[in-house]
Parts: sequence; structure tokens; C-alpha cells
Amino acid sequence: MIGADFEKIQFVLFGLNLVEPMAFITDLIMGTVSIILGMKVSKIQSNHAFYIYWKSFFYLFGIGALAGGVGHTFFFYFGIPGKFLSWICGPLSVYLLEQAMISINPKEKKLEILKLISSLKMIVVFIIFGVILYNMSSTSKPELPFLPIAINTILGVVLTAGALALSYKKSISTKFSYIYLGVLVMLPTAFIFLLKINLHQWFDKNDLSHVLLTAGIIYFYIGIRKISEDRTEFQSN
Repeated sequence: MIGADFEKIQFVLFGLNLVEPMAFITDLIMGTVSIILGMKVSKIQSNHAFYIYWKSFFYLFGIGALAGGVGHTFFFYFGIPGKFLSWICGPLSVYLLEQAMISINPKEKKLEILKLISSLKMIVVFIIFGVILYNMSSTSKPELPFLPIAINTILGVVLTAGALALSYKKSISTKFSYIYLGVLVMLPTAFIFLLKINLHQWFDKNDLSHVLLTAGIIYFYIGIRKISEDRTEFQSN
């Protein structure tokens, strides 16, 4: 189904009325994988901001994914507020990813400008998010507040993990190509979500997006690990 959503799958477990079991499962997988990757990055012997930011990204992204699974499945109990933690983790984790990629920019003046843009963008996203929430009525689409977060994620990931990784591949290490590939794997999620491309009621746009995002962050980790093994010059900064 394209351009519309399937009716949410409802089920009863331990006397609880729950929905979207597959969203919970794929969020659980994505969140667990991300936290494990964060633990792996924390073992890299370097105190450079690049690795600290990436480690923080994986942890926060993982927490957001786990919270998202709970928000989906327990929607009848928590409603829209049950999605807040996941939504808040979104811009924050993108900010950490951006700062990680910016932190190794060899041009100091450009580095400071990019850091400022990243910070201001996150603030603007949270303002828009808050305005939408404040003006929402009980009849509003429940996913509407997620729209600015989704757009921010697309822009942040493409422009930093994508464009900067491509630049660093030429100037710092060819291993940045893995991070770039991670972006390419993730990129279809933007069209899947915004165009509402659902393969099946039991594997809708959310589930497919979660699988691609999980694959993407695995590529990110492979790139980070290989970069650390390269002992590239920025590690000593």
C-alpha cells in the first residue's frame, strides 16, 4: 500500500491491549544493535571527540529506538506523550552524529561555523516541534510532530555523514566510504516514510525503515572501527 497506512494490528498480551507488534520487534532489534555498537566504540583507545560523539550517538539512538518501540505498542495507554522520549532523542542523536563528523574538519574556521549551524538547526527543530505539539488538537494526525524531526534527520545525516564523509574519504582516509555507504543504505527511508510505502500490513513503512536504519548504523560502525585501525592523523588531536 502506497500513500496510505494499513490499519494498525491490534493484539492482546497479558490482558493488555497492544498495537504494532512488528514495530516493537524491529525497534527492539535496532535499539539493541545500536547500544551494542556504542559499547564497541567505547573500547576504541582514543579520547578524540570524533569517537566520543559517535559513542554517544549510538547510545542515544539506541535509547530512542527502544522508547519508540514502547511508544508504538503501548499507544492505547500512553498516547502521543508515549512517543515524546523517542522523538526528543531523534534531533539529539542527529546532533551528536553531526558533531562527530564536524569535529575532524581540518579547517578550524569552518569547523566552528559548522558546529554553530548544527546547534542552531537543532534548536529550530525543537521550537517547530514544540509549536506543532502546542497547536495540536485531539483530531490531529498523531505523527505530525514527527515531521520536522524526520526532515532534520534526513538533512543532518545526508549533509554530514554523507557529504562530509565523501570529502574526508579523499582528504583523511578511504575508510570513510563505509560511513558514506551507511547513508546510502539509510536514504530510502526518507521516501518510504514520507510517501508511506508499505510492503505488507505485517511489514509496513516503519518496519522497513527500521531494517534499513539498522543496516545503516552497522555500516557507520564498520567505518569508525576501520578508521581507528588506520591510526589517522586526527586521532592525536
